Amino acid sequence: MNKDPKKNPEDSSGGNAGNSGGKKIVATKRIGENEETESVEDQKKDRLFKSKKVLYTEIDDEVTSIYDKLKQLKIKNVYIVVPKRSILFQSIVNLKILKRKAEDLEKNIYIITNDPNGIKLAKQVGLVVYDKLEGHEHPSLVSGKFMEDQMNISPLKASVNAVEDEAPIRQTEKKFSISDLIRKGKKEGMKFFPKTFPMKKTKVGDGKNPEKEKGRLVLEAPNRQALVALVVVSLIILLTITYIALPGATIMLEPKSDVLQTSVNITLADATADAAELDTHPLHEIASYAIVSTIKRPLIYQSTGQNFQGQNAQGAITVINASDQPWPLLPHTRFQASNNLIFRSTDSTTVPAQSPTGPGTVDIPVVADPTDALGQVIGDRGNIAPSSFFLPGLSAANQKKLYAQSKNPMTGGKTIVTKFITQDDINAAEQKLATDLKNSAQAELESTVSQKNDADKNNLVLLVGDNAFQTTNPQITVPPNLVNQKLDSFEIDGQLVATGVAYNRDELMNMLKTELKLNQSPEKKLVHIDETSLTYRIFETDAPTKKVKITATIKGIEEFEIDPEKENGARIVQTIKDHVVGHQISEARDYIQNLPEVNKVTINSWPAWAPTMPNVPDNINIQVVSSSNNDITSN
Repeated sequence: MNKDPKKNPEDSSGGNAGNSGGKKIVATKRIGENEETESVEDQKKDRLFKSKKVLYTEIDDEVTSIYDKLKQLKIKNVYIVVPKRSILFQSIVNLKILKRKAEDLEKNIYIITNDPNGIKLAKQVGLVVYDKLEGHEHPSLVSGKFMEDQMNISPLKASVNAVEDEAPIRQTEKKFSISDLIRKGKKEGMKFFPKTFPMKKTKVGDGKNPEKEKGRLVLEAPNRQALVALVVVSLIILLTITYIALPGATIMLEPKSDVLQTSVNITLADATADAAELDTHPLHEIASYAIVSTIKRPLIYQSTGQNFQGQNAQGAITVINASDQPWPLLPHTRFQASNNLIFRSTDSTTVPAQSPTGPGTVDIPVVADPTDALGQVIGDRGNIAPSSFFLPGLSAANQKKLYAQSKNPMTGGKTIVTKFITQDDINAAEQKLATDLKNSAQAELESTVSQKNDADKNNLVLLVGDNAFQTTNPQITVPPNLVNQKLDSFEIDGQLVATGVAYNRDELMNMLKTELKLNQSPEKKLVHIDETSLTYRIFETDAPTKKVKITATIKGIEEFEIDPEKENGARIVQTIKDHVVGHQISEARDYIQNLPEVNKVTINSWPAWAPTMPNVPDNINIQVVSSSNNDITSN
């Protein structure tokens, strides 16, 4: 059959094209003297294959959403209208993915946009791109100058771009009005009377006028037994239908989900030094920005040198000797209380040995030391109440034989301490300030990045980690002649210069999200991306080229797709219904729970006491509950 749809595209989409309701409609056309026929179904398939479709996208449509729209179309040539500043044009990777997916679907896609960056990126990946629908200096979508299977897009006929022809069908039968039916009923007499009440011709009267009584109709009462039988049969049929059709069950499915993790090596290239390279939009490379901050900080340090000018407490103690030998004591013998206070004897003495009446004792005067056993000034701390003392210079065994006790409080202690600066104080202060300056470098750089974001309305973040930023040697300024000055504290100043790298977090996150979607399983869908799980490590720093290479990792959650409107989901739903229809509810639950796509299943039956699943598959309702966001889809 010879056809030329380019000459007259209306031949394949005429007024009767929509009349496809179960009948095969034949359209005819005359060529010369010969008349040929072709089925409207063939015309529709031919028109669908050669039609064009204009697909409009939103500014925030991602590659996956555009691909979903593209996959639903049954048209080979699709023209995608993309607005300026669309997410699709943020990376050349998006266009490469879209082109590869379109080739998998065996579709030709053309980009229509006025975005200069989008035009440049589309040309780089080999996509045909137009910046408007009509014009003299650019090819027109309606010019008819395209390749073999391209034809005009007519905005006035929606059926040209439709996936299926759903035009209304004109009925050929004659229509009857209510008045026609009434007239017809009058002509046909009692043919419209219900057959439930049988009518029969009967002669009534006395039989004297048989001609008048010949055509009279008499209504007879129905047979009682037949009526009872009809009611019983109707009830049996009703109960049977109710038993089969009324029970129902709802199966709640929670798809099995898994953690999906992906890692990508990404290069941070300096936005100024590597500007030419960044303009080509290389794969897995984003711009970075140098951040420099000068940190200045003072430090106040407390002096540790002490001059004691107070008075030492004094008093008397009783030395007790529990041994069999006299115990001589030298002058300045140490006696230590339990709170580390040290007291010393002023003179030499001998403590007599114990006797049958008890241990030997002697009373001696003692004076507190300037500092205690820990080196702290005693002063007025030496004014203690009666206490027990031991001799720290003796062994543990001898300390039990010779010890002392005071009967009265110690008195006279006063604390007067003068602090002064030592060289150790200065050295410690310089070391502490240098450490504080280096530790504050990250906080100062992050503050600088925040100020830059406020000024440029950007979303930069500081790169952190090992060797993420560099600092110069701290420069410490110490006032002269501080040593031995009688000051409680002193102040020094220091500064250093910190240099770091910042990057656009949105660009990094979009790159990782794209990789995460590419790595998801074909039988699963990505339901959640955890942006807080973003981690990275620096594995190379190239100072001459000002590039930093990192390995970034992000996690998401993917779950089996049990969408009844998708091919895989419809298959799972049909499999479940085929296996559980008419079975015990417990058996159905066990079967569904063992499916690899299901994490959890709940079955609610109606009536609640029904032990089995319905025998009619249409009475089984399957609802999919997503564990990530509690979205429910049903079938």
